[in-house]
Amino acid sequence: MIRSFECGHDPQDQACWRALVPALVLLFACNSSPKTASDAGGSVATCSAPGVATVGAADQHCGANVQVTSKVACNPPDAGAASMHDAISTADQDAGVVPEFGDTMYGSEGDDDDCKYHVRWSSTQLCQGGDVYFTVTLTNKSDGKPVTGATPSPDLVIGDVHPGIIEHSKPVEESPGTYKVGPVGFDQSGHWTVRFHFFGDCSDAQESPHGHAAFYVDVP
Repeated sequence: MIRSFECGHDPQDQACWRALVPALVLLFACNSSPKTASDAGGSVATCSAPGVATVGAADQHCGANVQVTSKVACNPPDAGAASMHDAISTADQDAGVVPEFGDTMYGSEGDDDDCKYHVRWSSTQLCQGGDVYFTVTLTNKSDGKPVTGATPSPDLVIGDVHPGIIEHSKPVEESPGTYKVGPVGFDQSGHWTVRFHFFGDCSDAQESPHGHAAFYVDVP
C-alpha cells in the first residue's frame, strides 16, 4: 500500500517530493490496463491498410456432395506421434507420401477439401509485425449443426516454401463450433495461403472427422 503524502512548497520539502514521485509512478503502473489482448506474447497486428481475403470465384467444389463423418473412424495416427502433423512429418514423408489437399479457396467461406464441413472465417487486421487471430466457424454439411471439439490448427505459407509464424497458436472454442485461432504471424507482404486443420489427432480417412480447408489472403 502507498502511504499518504502531503508536501509543501518550501525548499525544505524537496525531500518529500523526491519520495512522492516514485510512489506515483508505481501507482500508475499498477493501475494501467494492457493495451492489447496479447501483451504477454506480442501485440495485436494493426496497420493503416489491412489485408483482406483474396477476391475470386466462390467455392463450389463440393456441389451436392456431402461426406458424413463418424467419431469411431477417427483412428488416431501412429501412437508415437502426437498429432496428424507429426505422422505426416515422419513416416509419411520418409515413404514419400504427400498429404492430399484440395484447391485453395477465395473469399472467407467454403467447404473443406473432403466436403465434410462448411468453414467461415474472419480475423483481426491482416498485417505484418504483430499477432493475428482468426475466428473460424465450423458446421456439418450433413445437417448444418455446429462442429464441436475440432481444435483447429493453422498452417501459413507464402510461395509454397516460406512458412508463417504459428508456434504460439492455440485454439479456443468460444461457443459451439466457433473457434478463436491464434496468435499467428505474417512476416512479409504478399499472397498467402492459410490452411485450417480440424481434428488433427485423427487420421485423414474418408469417414474420419479430420478435415482441412485453405484460403488465400493478401497481406500488405
